[in-house]
Amino acid sequence: MKDIKLQMQKSIEDTLYYDKENAIDSILKIVFESILRCERKEFLAESDEPNKANGYYTRLARGINKYFELDIPRDRLSLFKPVLLECVKARDEQMQELAFKLYTKGLTTRDINSIFSEVYDKNLSPSAISAITKEFEQERIAWQNKALESEYYFIYIDALFMPIRRGTVEKEAFYIVFALRTDLTREVLGVYNTPQESASGWREVIRDLKQRGLQKCLMVVADGLIGLSQVVKEELPNAKFQRCIVHKIRNLLVKVRSSDKRAFSDDFKKVFEVATQDYTKDKAKARLELFIDKWKDKYSWIKNRFDENDFDYYFAYLNFPWQIHRMIYTTNWIERLNKSIRRTTKIRNSFPNSDSALNLICAHLIEKENTNYRKYPVTAFSVVKDKLEDKIEKL
Repeated sequence: MKDIKLQMQKSIEDTLYYDKENAIDSILKIVFESILRCERKEFLAESDEPNKANGYYTRLARGINKYFELDIPRDRLSLFKPVLLECVKARDEQMQELAFKLYTKGLTTRDINSIFSEVYDKNLSPSAISAITKEFEQERIAWQNKALESEYYFIYIDALFMPIRRGTVEKEAFYIVFALRTDLTREVLGVYNTPQESASGWREVIRDLKQRGLQKCLMVVADGLIGLSQVVKEELPNAKFQRCIVHKIRNLLVKVRSSDKRAFSDDFKKVFEVATQDYTKDKAKARLELFIDKWKDKYSWIKNRFDENDFDYYFAYLNFPWQIHRMIYTTNWIERLNKSIRRTTKIRNSFPNSDSALNLICAHLIEKENTNYRKYPVTAFSVVKDKLEDKIEKL
Protein backbone atom coordinates (compact mmCIF):
# COMPACT_ATOMS: atom_id res chain seq x y z
CA MET A 1 0.00 0.00 0.00
CA LYS A 2 2.85 2.36 0.92
CA ASP A 3 4.54 1.76 -2.46
CA ILE A 4 1.36 2.52 -4.35
CA LYS A 5 0.83 5.68 -2.31
CA LEU A 6 4.35 6.89 -3.10
CA GLN A 7 3.91 6.10 -6.81
CA MET A 8 0.63 8.04 -6.86
CA GLN A 9 2.20 11.02 -5.11
CA LYS A 10 5.14 11.06 -7.56
CA SER A 11 2.79 10.81 -10.58
CA ILE A 12 0.65 13.70 -9.30
CA GLU A 13 3.71 15.88 -8.73
CA ASP A 14 4.97 15.17 -12.27
CA THR A 15 1.54 15.98 -13.71
CA LEU A 16 1.34 19.30 -11.89
CA TYR A 17 4.80 20.19 -13.15
CA TYR A 18 4.57 19.04 -16.78
CA ASP A 19 0.84 19.22 -17.71
CA LYS A 20 -0.93 21.92 -15.71
CA GLU A 21 -3.59 22.46 -18.40
CA ASN A 22 -4.99 18.92 -18.07
CA ALA A 23 -3.89 18.39 -14.47
CA ILE A 24 -7.35 17.81 -12.94
CA ASP A 25 -8.36 14.97 -15.27
CA SER A 26 -4.86 13.48 -15.25
CA ILE A 27 -4.85 13.44 -11.44
CA LEU A 28 -8.30 11.78 -11.44
CA LYS A 29 -6.94 9.07 -13.71
CA ILE A 30 -3.93 8.54 -11.42
CA VAL A 31 -6.13 8.34 -8.31
CA PHE A 32 -8.65 5.97 -9.90
CA GLU A 33 -5.96 3.63 -11.21
CA SER A 34 -4.16 3.69 -7.86
CA ILE A 35 -7.39 2.72 -6.07
CA LEU A 36 -7.94 -0.12 -8.55
CA ARG A 37 -4.42 -1.44 -8.06
CA CYS A 38 -4.91 -1.35 -4.29
CA GLU A 39 -8.17 -3.24 -4.66
CA ARG A 40 -6.52 -5.94 -6.74
CA LYS A 41 -3.56 -6.23 -4.36
CA GLU A 42 -5.88 -6.75 -1.39
CA PHE A 43 -8.07 -9.16 -3.36
CA LEU A 44 -5.12 -11.35 -4.31
CA ALA A 45 -3.74 -11.27 -0.77
CA GLU A 46 -7.04 -12.48 0.67
CA SER A 47 -7.79 -15.02 -2.06
CA ASP A 48 -7.71 -18.74 -1.29
CA GLU A 49 -7.17 -19.52 -4.98
CA PRO A 50 -3.73 -19.83 -6.62
CA ASN A 51 -4.26 -16.53 -8.40
CA LYS A 52 -2.05 -13.64 -9.56
CA ALA A 53 -2.12 -10.34 -11.44
CA ASN A 54 -2.68 -10.50 -15.20
CA GLY A 55 -2.18 -7.05 -16.73
CA TYR A 56 -4.87 -4.50 -17.57
CA TYR A 57 -7.74 -3.69 -19.91
CA THR A 58 -9.19 -0.26 -20.66
CA ARG A 59 -12.53 1.43 -20.11
CA LEU A 60 -13.60 4.98 -20.85
CA ALA A 61 -14.16 7.08 -17.73
CA ARG A 62 -15.44 10.62 -17.39
CA GLY A 63 -13.24 13.28 -15.84
CA ILE A 64 -14.01 16.94 -15.10
CA ASN A 65 -13.29 18.33 -18.55
CA LYS A 66 -12.94 15.26 -20.76
CA TYR A 67 -13.07 11.48 -20.98
CA PHE A 68 -9.98 9.36 -20.52
CA GLU A 69 -8.94 5.73 -20.86
CA LEU A 70 -8.82 4.01 -17.48
CA ASP A 71 -6.54 0.98 -17.03
CA ILE A 72 -8.53 -1.69 -15.17
CA PRO A 73 -6.39 -4.35 -13.42
CA ARG A 74 -7.33 -7.96 -13.96
CA ASP A 75 -6.35 -11.30 -12.46
CA ARG A 76 -5.51 -14.57 -14.12
CA LEU A 77 -8.69 -16.33 -12.96
CA SER A 78 -10.97 -13.38 -13.89
CA LEU A 79 -12.41 -13.28 -10.37
CA PHE A 80 -11.47 -9.71 -9.50
CA LYS A 81 -14.45 -7.31 -9.74
CA PRO A 82 -13.45 -3.80 -8.58
CA VAL A 83 -16.13 -1.61 -7.04
CA LEU A 84 -15.08 1.35 -9.15
CA LEU A 85 -15.74 -0.70 -12.28
CA GLU A 86 -19.50 -0.55 -11.67
CA CYS A 87 -19.38 3.23 -12.12
CA VAL A 88 -17.41 2.80 -15.34
CA LYS A 89 -19.87 0.18 -16.62
CA ALA A 90 -22.79 2.52 -15.99
CA ARG A 91 -21.04 5.15 -18.09
CA ASP A 92 -20.42 2.58 -20.86
CA GLU A 93 -24.11 1.68 -20.88
CA GLN A 94 -25.09 5.34 -21.16
CA MET A 95 -22.73 5.80 -24.11
CA GLN A 96 -24.09 2.69 -25.83
CA GLU A 97 -27.63 3.97 -25.35
CA LEU A 98 -26.64 7.31 -26.84
CA ALA A 99 -24.99 5.61 -29.83
CA PHE A 100 -28.17 3.64 -30.46
CA LYS A 101 -30.36 6.74 -30.10
CA LEU A 102 -28.23 8.57 -32.67
CA TYR A 103 -28.47 5.57 -34.99
CA THR A 104 -32.28 5.53 -34.75
CA LYS A 105 -32.34 9.25 -35.60
CA GLY A 106 -30.79 8.41 -38.95
CA LEU A 107 -27.12 9.19 -38.32
CA THR A 108 -24.65 6.96 -40.12
CA THR A 109 -21.94 5.02 -38.31
CA ARG A 110 -19.44 7.58 -39.59
CA ASP A 111 -21.51 10.46 -38.12
CA ILE A 112 -21.78 8.69 -34.76
CA ASN A 113 -18.07 7.96 -34.64
CA SER A 114 -17.32 11.60 -35.43
CA ILE A 115 -19.52 12.76 -32.52
CA PHE A 116 -17.98 10.30 -30.08
CA SER A 117 -14.49 11.21 -31.20
CA GLU A 118 -15.16 14.91 -30.64
CA VAL A 119 -17.19 14.73 -27.42
CA TYR A 120 -15.79 11.67 -25.69
CA ASP A 121 -12.37 11.36 -27.34
CA LYS A 122 -13.34 7.79 -28.25
CA ASN A 123 -13.77 6.06 -31.61
CA LEU A 124 -16.67 3.71 -32.32
CA SER A 125 -16.19 1.40 -35.28
CA PRO A 126 -19.10 0.40 -37.55
CA SER A 127 -18.87 -3.11 -36.09
CA ALA A 128 -19.16 -1.70 -32.54
CA ILE A 129 -22.30 0.24 -33.47
CA SER A 130 -23.70 -2.84 -35.22
CA ALA A 131 -23.09 -4.82 -32.02
CA ILE A 132 -24.97 -2.18 -30.03
CA THR A 133 -27.96 -2.30 -32.39
CA LYS A 134 -27.85 -6.10 -32.32
CA GLU A 135 -28.57 -6.00 -28.59
CA PHE A 136 -31.85 -4.26 -29.42
CA GLU A 137 -32.93 -7.13 -31.66
CA GLN A 138 -34.46 -9.24 -28.88
CA GLU A 139 -36.46 -6.26 -27.66
CA ARG A 140 -37.63 -5.61 -31.21
CA ILE A 141 -38.74 -9.22 -31.75
CA ALA A 142 -40.67 -9.19 -28.47
CA TRP A 143 -42.37 -5.93 -29.50
CA GLN A 144 -43.31 -7.35 -32.90
CA ASN A 145 -44.94 -10.33 -31.19
CA LYS A 146 -46.68 -8.45 -28.39
CA ALA A 147 -50.24 -9.39 -27.44
CA LEU A 148 -52.89 -7.14 -28.98
CA GLU A 149 -56.22 -5.83 -27.74
CA SER A 150 -59.25 -7.77 -28.96
CA GLU A 151 -60.97 -4.63 -30.31
CA TYR A 152 -59.80 -1.59 -32.29
CA TYR A 153 -61.91 1.11 -33.88
CA PHE A 154 -59.95 1.74 -37.10
CA ILE A 155 -56.96 -0.03 -38.60
CA TYR A 156 -54.76 1.63 -41.24
CA ILE A 157 -52.42 -0.46 -43.38
CA ASP A 158 -49.74 0.52 -45.86
CA ALA A 159 -46.37 -0.68 -47.14
CA LEU A 160 -43.16 1.26 -47.54
CA PHE A 161 -40.15 0.12 -49.53
CA MET A 162 -36.54 0.01 -48.32
CA PRO A 163 -33.33 -0.94 -50.19
CA ILE A 164 -32.12 -4.31 -48.88
CA ARG A 165 -29.01 -6.19 -49.92
CA ARG A 166 -29.48 -9.87 -50.78
CA GLY A 167 -26.51 -10.32 -53.08
CA THR A 168 -27.77 -7.32 -55.04
CA VAL A 169 -29.67 -4.32 -53.66
CA GLU A 170 -33.41 -4.12 -54.33
CA LYS A 171 -36.28 -2.34 -52.63
CA GLU A 172 -38.41 -4.61 -50.46
CA ALA A 173 -41.82 -4.11 -48.88
CA PHE A 174 -42.26 -3.50 -45.17
CA TYR A 175 -45.89 -3.87 -44.13
CA ILE A 176 -46.96 -1.39 -41.42
CA VAL A 177 -50.19 -1.72 -39.41
CA PHE A 178 -51.41 1.27 -37.39
CA ALA A 179 -54.62 1.50 -35.34
CA LEU A 180 -56.89 3.66 -33.24
CA ARG A 181 -57.53 1.94 -29.93
CA THR A 182 -60.79 2.00 -28.01
CA ASP A 183 -59.17 4.34 -25.46
CA LEU A 184 -58.58 6.73 -28.42
CA THR A 185 -54.79 6.40 -28.31
CA ARG A 186 -52.92 5.02 -31.30
CA GLU A 187 -50.80 1.91 -31.58
CA VAL A 188 -48.50 0.31 -34.13
CA LEU A 189 -49.82 -3.25 -34.32
CA GLY A 190 -47.08 -4.71 -36.45
CA VAL A 191 -44.18 -4.40 -38.88
CA TYR A 192 -43.50 -7.19 -41.36
CA ASN A 193 -41.04 -7.73 -44.19
CA THR A 194 -41.89 -9.55 -47.42
CA PRO A 195 -39.96 -8.58 -50.57
CA GLN A 196 -43.09 -7.81 -52.59
CA GLU A 197 -46.37 -6.24 -51.48
CA SER A 198 -49.36 -8.43 -52.35
CA ALA A 199 -52.85 -9.29 -51.17
CA SER A 200 -51.58 -12.70 -50.03
CA GLY A 201 -48.86 -10.97 -48.03
CA TRP A 202 -51.49 -8.85 -46.28
CA ARG A 203 -53.52 -12.00 -45.58
CA GLU A 204 -50.57 -13.41 -43.64
CA VAL A 205 -50.26 -10.12 -41.75
CA ILE A 206 -53.94 -10.07 -40.75
CA ARG A 207 -53.78 -13.71 -39.67
CA ASP A 208 -50.81 -12.88 -37.45
CA LEU A 209 -52.75 -9.96 -35.91
CA LYS A 210 -55.65 -12.31 -35.17
CA GLN A 211 -53.32 -14.89 -33.66
CA ARG A 212 -51.96 -12.20 -31.35
CA GLY A 213 -55.42 -11.24 -30.11
CA LEU A 214 -57.28 -9.09 -32.66
CA GLN A 215 -60.95 -10.05 -32.94
CA LYS A 216 -62.87 -6.96 -34.02
CA CYS A 217 -62.37 -3.66 -35.78
CA LEU A 218 -64.89 -1.30 -37.31
CA MET A 219 -63.01 -0.56 -40.53
CA VAL A 220 -59.73 -1.17 -42.33
CA VAL A 221 -58.38 1.77 -44.35
CA ALA A 222 -55.96 0.96 -47.17
CA ASP A 223 -54.91 1.83 -50.69
CA GLY A 224 -56.31 0.22 -53.84
CA LEU A 225 -54.07 -2.87 -54.00
CA ILE A 226 -55.80 -5.50 -56.12
CA GLY A 227 -57.38 -8.27 -54.05
CA LEU A 228 -56.90 -6.52 -50.71
CA SER A 229 -60.59 -5.77 -50.13
CA GLN A 230 -61.42 -9.46 -50.62
CA VAL A 231 -58.73 -10.48 -48.13
CA VAL A 232 -60.14 -8.12 -45.50
CA LYS A 233 -63.66 -9.36 -46.18
CA GLU A 234 -62.59 -12.97 -45.66
CA GLU A 235 -60.28 -12.46 -42.66
CA LEU A 236 -62.29 -9.73 -40.87
CA PRO A 237 -65.83 -10.34 -42.18
CA ASN A 238 -67.51 -7.81 -39.87
CA ALA A 239 -65.15 -4.94 -40.68
CA LYS A 240 -65.83 -2.29 -43.31
CA PHE A 241 -63.16 -1.64 -45.93
CA GLN A 242 -62.31 1.91 -47.04
CA ARG A 243 -60.18 2.54 -50.11
CA CYS A 244 -58.05 5.62 -49.67
CA ILE A 245 -59.58 8.48 -51.66
CA VAL A 246 -56.28 10.34 -51.93
CA HIS A 247 -54.70 7.34 -53.65
CA LYS A 248 -57.68 7.20 -56.00
CA ILE A 249 -57.45 10.81 -57.17
CA ARG A 250 -53.67 10.54 -57.60
CA ASN A 251 -54.08 7.52 -59.85
CA LEU A 252 -56.77 9.26 -61.91
CA LEU A 253 -54.86 12.55 -62.31
CA VAL A 254 -51.91 10.72 -63.86
CA LYS A 255 -54.09 10.17 -66.95
CA VAL A 256 -55.58 13.69 -67.08
CA ARG A 257 -54.22 16.67 -69.02
CA SER A 258 -52.47 19.34 -66.96
CA SER A 259 -55.01 21.93 -68.11
CA ASP A 260 -57.87 19.77 -66.77
CA LYS A 261 -56.34 18.70 -63.46
CA ARG A 262 -57.72 21.52 -61.31
CA ALA A 263 -61.33 21.22 -62.54
CA PHE A 264 -61.17 17.42 -62.48
CA SER A 265 -59.87 17.42 -58.91
CA ASP A 266 -62.49 19.91 -57.73
CA ASP A 267 -65.31 17.81 -59.21
CA PHE A 268 -63.86 14.69 -57.61
CA LYS A 269 -63.84 16.31 -54.15
CA LYS A 270 -67.53 17.12 -54.51
CA VAL A 271 -68.24 13.41 -54.96
CA PHE A 272 -66.33 12.44 -51.83
CA GLU A 273 -67.73 15.05 -49.51
CA VAL A 274 -66.66 14.84 -45.88
CA ALA A 275 -67.66 16.44 -42.58
CA THR A 276 -71.22 17.06 -43.80
CA GLN A 277 -73.94 15.74 -41.55
CA ASP A 278 -76.58 14.96 -44.16
CA TYR A 279 -74.33 13.53 -46.91
CA THR A 280 -75.54 10.00 -47.63
CA LYS A 281 -74.54 7.12 -49.87
CA ASP A 282 -77.50 7.85 -52.16
CA LYS A 283 -76.28 11.41 -52.66
CA ALA A 284 -72.75 10.17 -53.17
CA LYS A 285 -73.87 7.72 -55.85
CA ALA A 286 -75.80 10.44 -57.67
CA ARG A 287 -72.80 12.78 -57.64
CA LEU A 288 -70.48 10.04 -58.82
CA GLU A 289 -72.75 9.42 -61.81
CA LEU A 290 -72.72 13.15 -62.63
CA PHE A 291 -68.92 13.22 -62.31
CA ILE A 292 -68.50 10.28 -64.71
CA ASP A 293 -71.05 11.71 -67.15
CA LYS A 294 -69.26 15.08 -67.21
CA TRP A 295 -65.80 13.68 -67.96
CA LYS A 296 -66.48 10.49 -69.94
CA ASP A 297 -66.45 12.23 -73.34
CA LYS A 298 -62.98 13.61 -72.72
CA TYR A 299 -61.64 10.56 -70.89
CA SER A 300 -63.57 7.46 -71.89
CA TRP A 301 -61.57 5.25 -69.50
CA ILE A 302 -63.22 6.92 -66.49
CA LYS A 303 -66.33 4.74 -66.79
CA ASN A 304 -64.22 1.69 -65.96
CA ARG A 305 -62.46 3.30 -62.97
CA PHE A 306 -65.45 3.03 -60.63
CA ASP A 307 -66.66 -0.54 -60.57
CA GLU A 308 -70.21 -0.74 -59.22
CA ASN A 309 -69.19 -3.70 -57.03
CA ASP A 310 -66.57 -1.48 -55.36
CA PHE A 311 -68.94 1.40 -54.59
CA ASP A 312 -69.18 0.57 -50.88
CA TYR A 313 -65.38 0.44 -50.58
CA TYR A 314 -65.10 4.07 -51.71
CA PHE A 315 -67.86 5.34 -49.42
CA ALA A 316 -67.46 3.13 -46.35
CA TYR A 317 -66.56 6.23 -44.31
CA LEU A 318 -70.19 7.38 -44.62
CA ASN A 319 -71.20 4.58 -42.24
CA PHE A 320 -69.62 6.58 -39.42
CA PRO A 321 -70.32 9.93 -37.75
CA TRP A 322 -69.61 12.94 -39.95
CA GLN A 323 -67.29 14.53 -37.37
CA ILE A 324 -64.55 11.94 -38.04
CA HIS A 325 -64.79 11.52 -41.82
CA ARG A 326 -61.56 13.40 -42.52
CA MET A 327 -59.61 11.01 -40.30
CA ILE A 328 -60.96 7.76 -41.72
CA TYR A 329 -61.45 8.17 -45.47
CA THR A 330 -57.74 8.24 -46.35
CA THR A 331 -54.54 6.56 -45.21
CA ASN A 332 -53.04 9.95 -44.29
CA TRP A 333 -52.33 8.90 -40.71
CA ILE A 334 -50.17 5.95 -41.65
CA GLU A 335 -48.59 7.78 -44.59
CA ARG A 336 -47.38 10.49 -42.21
CA LEU A 337 -45.97 7.75 -40.01
CA ASN A 338 -44.18 6.17 -42.97
CA LYS A 339 -42.86 9.58 -43.99
CA SER A 340 -41.23 9.94 -40.57
CA ILE A 341 -39.59 6.52 -41.05
CA ARG A 342 -38.24 7.58 -44.45
CA ARG A 343 -36.72 10.73 -42.93
CA THR A 344 -34.80 8.48 -40.55
CA THR A 345 -33.64 6.01 -43.21
CA LYS A 346 -33.12 8.21 -46.28
CA ILE A 347 -29.39 8.81 -45.74
CA ARG A 348 -28.67 5.08 -45.94
CA ASN A 349 -28.00 3.80 -49.43
CA SER A 350 -29.06 0.30 -48.40
CA PHE A 351 -29.35 -2.06 -45.47
CA PRO A 352 -27.11 -5.14 -45.24
CA ASN A 353 -30.15 -7.31 -44.40
CA SER A 354 -33.82 -7.07 -43.48
CA ASP A 355 -33.12 -7.42 -39.74
CA SER A 356 -31.02 -4.25 -39.70
CA ALA A 357 -33.86 -2.36 -41.43
CA LEU A 358 -36.42 -3.80 -39.01
CA ASN A 359 -34.26 -2.77 -36.05
CA LEU A 360 -34.17 0.82 -37.22
CA ILE A 361 -37.85 0.99 -38.24
CA CYS A 362 -39.10 -0.61 -35.03
CA ALA A 363 -36.84 1.50 -32.79
CA HIS A 364 -38.29 4.60 -34.43
CA LEU A 365 -41.87 3.35 -34.02
CA ILE A 366 -41.39 2.29 -30.39
CA GLU A 367 -40.16 5.79 -29.62
CA LYS A 368 -43.15 7.33 -31.43
CA GLU A 369 -45.51 5.15 -29.39
CA ASN A 370 -43.86 5.98 -26.08
CA THR A 371 -43.62 9.73 -26.66
CA ASN A 372 -46.86 10.37 -28.54
CA TYR A 373 -49.23 7.69 -29.83
CA ARG A 374 -49.78 5.71 -26.61
CA LYS A 375 -49.38 8.77 -24.42
CA TYR A 376 -52.06 11.11 -25.78
CA PRO A 377 -55.60 10.26 -26.96
CA VAL A 378 -56.96 11.67 -30.21
CA THR A 379 -59.51 14.02 -28.70
CA ALA A 380 -61.27 14.65 -32.03
CA PHE A 381 -62.86 11.20 -31.64
CA SER A 382 -64.17 11.92 -28.14
CA VAL A 383 -67.46 13.39 -29.37
CA VAL A 384 -68.34 10.15 -31.18
CA LYS A 385 -66.83 7.58 -28.82
CA ASP A 386 -70.21 6.37 -27.56
CA LYS A 387 -71.42 5.79 -31.11
CA LEU A 388 -68.25 3.93 -32.03
CA GLU A 389 -68.58 1.79 -28.91
CA ASP A 390 -72.15 0.90 -29.84
CA LYS A 391 -71.05 -0.13 -33.32
CA ILE A 392 -68.22 -2.36 -32.14
CA GLU A 393 -70.43 -4.06 -29.55
CA LYS A 394 -72.86 -5.00 -32.34
CA LEU A 395 -70.20 -6.68 -34.48
